[in-house]
Formats: sequence, C-alpha cells, structure tokens
Amino acid sequence: MKKFLREPLTHFLVIGALLFLGFSFFQNEDQSMDATIVITDNDINLMMADFERTWQRPPREKELQGLLEEKIREEIAYREGLALGLDRDDPYIRRRLRMKLELMLEDISAQGEATDEQLEAFLAENRQSFRQEPRQRFSQVYLNPAARAGTLESDAEELLVRLRQTEEDLNLEQLGDSIMLPKTFPLSSVSVINRQFGGDFTEQLSALEVGTWQGPVLSGYGIHLVLVEERSEGRDPELAEIRPQVEREYALKKRQDLKEKIYSSLREKYTVVIEADNSSES
Repeated sequence: MKKFLREPLTHFLVIGALLFLGFSFFQNEDQSMDATIVITDNDINLMMADFERTWQRPPREKELQGLLEEKIREEIAYREGLALGLDRDDPYIRRRLRMKLELMLEDISAQGEATDEQLEAFLAENRQSFRQEPRQRFSQVYLNPAARAGTLESDAEELLVRLRQTEEDLNLEQLGDSIMLPKTFPLSSVSVINRQFGGDFTEQLSALEVGTWQGPVLSGYGIHLVLVEERSEGRDPELAEIRPQVEREYALKKRQDLKEKIYSSLREKYTVVIEADNSSES
C-alpha cells in the first residue's frame, strides 16, 4: 500500500480527481453562468484583419476555422477562470485592469482639439518649460596637453596669432591635434554643447566676443582656440513657432488632470481601512 501511494501515477490521478471535483463544485456554485458563446460578424472580421496584417493575405477556410476554434477556446478558458475565481487577488490582472481603465480615460480626454486660446493660456502658464536656450555656432582648434608638454602655452600663442592674422580660409583639419570632436559646430543650444565639451567650456564660450579667434578655452580634454561665429540669446518663442510641442504637452496635461479628477471622484465612494498600527483612513 505504501509503495502504491508513492507512485507518481497515483499522485497524478489524485490531483486530477481533485481538480475535477473543484471544477464541479464551482460550476454548481454558479449555475447562472451564461453557457452561450456568440461569435459575431465583427469578431470574424477582426480575426481576419489581424491574420491579414500578419501574413499579408486573407486566411484560407481551414485557417479561419482554426481562428474560430482558438477564439472559442479562449472564451471558454476565460469564463471558467472567472468561475474558479482565478482573477481574484492576482496582481498582474489588477495591474492590467488599471492600465485598461486609464487607457480608456486617455481616449476620452483625447477627443476634441485644443483652441488657440487654450494653447496660449497653457503656454503662458508654462513659459519656462518652452523657453529656448541660448545657442552658439563656433569653430575650434584643439591642443593636446599630453602631446605638447612644456610647449603648450607657446604653441597656443603662436597658433592664435596665425589664426587671427591670416586673410585666407584655413583648413582647420590640418591645424592643432586630433580629437573626436567636430572642428566646426553648428548653431546649437548650450545643453548640447555642454554634453560635448563640458560645462566649463560652455561657460567660457558664452563670454567670448563674436567674430574673432580667442583662447585658450579650457575643457576636460585640454585647451581650444575658438572662433564664435554666431550667437542667439535665450528667448520665449511664440505659439506659432512651437505649436506641435505645446499641443502635445497640453494634451498630456489634460489627460493627467482628467485621470486625477475621475480618481478623486471614485475615491469618495470607498472607505479605506489600513490594518497597520491600528490606523485607519477613510
């Protein structure tokens, strides 16, 4: 008898019997569960459209029958899972339901376009978020301290004189030392220049005069001789210049506000009890 009880087949049969009894018990508990599965024309059209998007052709008759059978299997598994309470206390299902609810609210809030008056008011309230940074366009020649030990300062002075005195266009690629940075930099915001050269370089660059070679300007790489060719100060753009960006941020804020408003309304329906240190919240 003990040997029989230790057999894996015995364990399998016992577990199967328990599952069968469990299904029977829960089914008897919920005799009102709808036993009719209806596959509509819309369901079939959606299945065919999904198949065609994947395989670039409509499904054949046998393939369509397979899709229908899979749909039926999915519906049966869904209903039986609900009958067994498999959806209860499942964190994944709870998160999915919350996500679907919030997506539905976002779809609702996305209806209707914002008016010019609404966008202008939103832009005025959030000027700092849309403010354009100062921008600069410049050229630079790099000198490597490690390669010019003892001559770095004199080399920089001689090269600066040459850059200032020449009246012909110099080939900057033939001057200075090699570095993985462009010799000429397009009109760029200070944050972009920061990422390339570092904050110290950008701060010094902003203090230079436009139109003449100057330096040395220090960076984390070494020293640079720099020609600032163009500079534009930071400013607050008009709505017409940045309308798509303002529309996008306005829509995002509108969705967030709506979700918070609906949540606050729903929250008032519930009494929440937090069972910790005898504290409660309502």
